[in-house]
Amino acid sequence: MSNRGEQALLKQSTILMFAVAIAGIVTGFVSGSQSILFDGFFSLIATFIKVLMLITAKLIAKESNHRFQFGFWHLEPMVLLIEGSFLLLIAIYAFLNGVFGIINGGREIELGLVIIYAGVFTVVEFAYFFYVRRRNRKLKSSLIQFDNISWLVDAMLSVGLLISFLAALLLKSQGYGQWAAYVDPLILIVLALTMLPPAFKILRPALRDVLGIAPDTLDDQVRQVMDAAKVEHGFDDYVSYVQKHGRARFIEIHVVLPADYALSNVGQLDALREEISAKLGTPDAARWLTISFTGDKKWIA
Repeated sequence: MSNRGEQALLKQSTILMFAVAIAGIVTGFVSGSQSILFDGFFSLIATFIKVLMLITAKLIAKESNHRFQFGFWHLEPMVLLIEGSFLLLIAIYAFLNGVFGIINGGREIELGLVIIYAGVFTVVEFAYFFYVRRRNRKLKSSLIQFDNISWLVDAMLSVGLLISFLAALLLKSQGYGQWAAYVDPLILIVLALTMLPPAFKILRPALRDVLGIAPDTLDDQVRQVMDAAKVEHGFDDYVSYVQKHGRARFIEIHVVLPADYALSNVGQLDALREEISAKLGTPDAARWLTISFTGDKKWIA
């Protein structure tokens, strides 16, 4: 399976996110802003996650081997589970940091520098998010789709920072400087809360795949196709199993033929396989389909 476009885009995303992380960490230390520092560390962790995604994409492109006979598809939901978990932990840390910042009387920051930072990276991150989304319409990569969530989250963080720092500047200019000190920890709390939905959006499907929960949509599709085939071809019974690991779909179908089923040659069974396969959708490298036929129900139990 060739996924060079996917790998190239993930590599580009990783390099750019690392640059954003360094800029955020440096700006946070210089300005004294905990929210900017948090934004930088979020980007740094996102960079490491992107490295894992890039490694996963390269492994998925490889052929299966003796140790991993079904390929490396199972690594994809594991990486996404790690990313979602990190997002959740960062959000909790940021929330607590913001609460303690308010309790301790807020913090003074260099507003001019952080406003420039937030303005520049709002434009950069939103532009790159839409660029990746447009590219992925052709690639149709779930790795890139979830990876791009980190760019949307980062862009939202930058927008929140920009609006809040402009509000703090306005408060200072109007003689309410004592309240401006609370803006930074308040931003941290708001940013932490806005990160929760993206974290759960990544965690939910990844956790289902890692736990091996059958995907309802795929299961319903297989049952509909086989129920129709059972009536049309006079099958006695069938049993089906479906599983999903990232973009990979594993479908196993066992069909029971009646004892008097008119079977002239093996090619007739292959024709039935082709028919069922076509009704399940266009085959691709990420679909593993097994269809077997038997005359004894004990082989489908």
